[in-house]
Amino acid sequence: MISAKPTIYLIDALNFVRSFLQVPVKDEEKTLRAMIAALNESAFENFKGSSFRLIIDGGFRNIGPTSPENVDALFSEERTADEVILEQAIYLKNVNKRVCVVTYDTGITQTLRGENIKILSCEKFFDTFLS
Repeated sequence: MISAKPTIYLIDALNFVRSFLQVPVKDEEKTLRAMIAALNESAFENFKGSSFRLIIDGGFRNIGPTSPENVDALFSEERTADEVILEQAIYLKNVNKRVCVVTYDTGITQTLRGENIKILSCEKFFDTFLS
């Protein structure tokens, strides 16, 4: 069960879209826009105080409006999304924020576990926030 306590969810967005949803590259931005809209609604209805940060590989592109209080997007620019996720997750944990990473990426899950950072599977995240 997912806690209703305010949590910052760091979402490996393209990993989620490509690996879990298996969306073709041409539909990624449209899918990210729909995901942002659904998360905005979920944050207002069931998970007040929680926020969702989509970490997206690459440079800035317009993926539509976000809600700074609940949903935002961060582009990794010249770094990888994994590097940004690890940096953000460790920082948030160290300043005593509840943080949870949503990813399928086995490359970073071991490091996250070593730091005692909660990991949420893409399936559980989808079932809880997007279905």
